[in-house]
Amino acid sequence: MAIQSSVSVDIAYGVETTFGTAATATAGKALRRVSTSLTTQKESFQSNEVRRDLQVSDLRHGMRSARGSIEGELSIQSYDDLLEAAFGGTWTAGVSVDPDDFATGVTVTTVGETSLLTFAGAGSLLTAGFKVGDVVRCTGLTAAANNNLNLRIVALDATAMTVYPAITAQAQQAEDWAVAVAGKKLLLGTTKRSFTIENIYTDIDESEQFTGCRINGVSINCQPNGMVTSTFDVLGQNGSLRKGAQSPYFTTIADAPNTEIVSGLNGALRLAGQEVGIVTAFDLSLTNNMSVAGVVGKNVSPDVFAGRKVLTGNVSAYLQDGSLIEAFLDEEEVDIVAQLLTASGSPQDFITLSMQRVKFSSNTKTIGAEGGVIAQFAYQALLANGGSGTNLDATTIAIQRSNS
Repeated sequence: MAIQSSVSVDIAYGVETTFGTAATATAGKALRRVSTSLTTQKESFQSNEVRRDLQVSDLRHGMRSARGSIEGELSIQSYDDLLEAAFGGTWTAGVSVDPDDFATGVTVTTVGETSLLTFAGAGSLLTAGFKVGDVVRCTGLTAAANNNLNLRIVALDATAMTVYPAITAQAQQAEDWAVAVAGKKLLLGTTKRSFTIENIYTDIDESEQFTGCRINGVSINCQPNGMVTSTFDVLGQNGSLRKGAQSPYFTTIADAPNTEIVSGLNGALRLAGQEVGIVTAFDLSLTNNMSVAGVVGKNVSPDVFAGRKVLTGNVSAYLQDGSLIEAFLDEEEVDIVAQLLTASGSPQDFITLSMQRVKFSSNTKTIGAEGGVIAQFAYQALLANGGSGTNLDATTIAIQRSNS
């Protein structure tokens, strides 16, 4: 009899139309992974009857659920569905402006590490929907070196945006230009989504099917010498075992995207208003505080219930000055923006995580015999005071992907 090997376990998933009802069998999608712990769990309860023989006479199984995590290495496009479910928002195409919005044109001036794009005419960048933290790309600029670069907005008003990194200065250009937010963005929201997830054991011709699976949270970890990892916490309504002709459930499974993984070596990080190159580690954890509940006459919860979305994390950096410690001591609000890039491409694909209102909750330091002093800060991100017509998104975190 064959023994199932870990490397030949496939994971497939499908979006459910109705919570708890298996997704269409022909609409499966393969999921890239490092590991998974998703399994069916059952509560149990025992008899409290007092007996003269001092023994327990019965134990029963109670409510069922599916619980566990799926860990992967963060790559472009591969986890778009799971991120959307974790955030509760909807991926939305980036906004853009061109001469139809600003007829007089755009001017580029450069000072230090940033450039200022000034727009003249009747338009408004704020009305158009640009936000601090967005990554934009220019096309059609007369300074050809300025086109098709990843430029992150670090300051913004109705007619001017400051971008990082700096680009080539150029005089006002009236025609044939465009500036667009690359790819799509995702904000926190309240939309509930559920999946059918299947662990397919190809060596033994069996599978485990989990239905009513919601994404209870996601953790992203970035180290300087490693791939960026993402771990999705899953809470589902039920699980079952399928064998033989019933396995796998998904009869058609689309291949997973074959896209590049992002790493800690490629990208940039903005911390407390500064582009920094001294961060030694960065992570975040979004927890949706979901729960299941028992009801009389059923062995599954009627739903996976949403809770408050809480975003916490940690950032470690070499101690260059006391500004971060001061921000902690004075309870100042800072920004954290992580721009994670692939190793190749022109322009490079990216995933950006933007938190514009962050407070440090603790500070510790590692002071050893050798090497630099490293300060570690735990943080919590909060809802930013933004929205339509302002320069910030009304969200705790915004994520932007370069793929459309």
